[in-house]
Amino acid sequence: MKSTFSFLLLVVILGCESANIAPGASDCLRKFIRTSTPQPKEISSYFYNGKTVYLVIPDCCDQYISLYDENCNFLCAPSGGLTGKGDGKCPDFYDKATKETLVWRKE
Repeated sequence: MKSTFSFLLLVVILGCESANIAPGASDCLRKFIRTSTPQPKEISSYFYNGKTVYLVIPDCCDQYISLYDENCNFLCAPSGGLTGKGDGKCPDFYDKATKETLVWRKE
């Protein structure tokens, strides 16, 4: 009985968590949200350099704001960190990125 209750609780938690993910989000993004520790504060999709990318905003301060491709491969950190300027590998992101869409927000 105890294991059945634990399983049902897990299903409810995961169901609620994935319920606020925007329709059309990739499987890798859904897995990223479920397995990230700590979970990010927010994830938005953008169109950048001809592709869909995901900007992941961390839950707290002085961390990189990370950019991932549609397969959840890390690309760069356009901002954040101690300097606020990211890792310098995609300094044009905020100038060139378009079509911002909120994909997920931590409740």
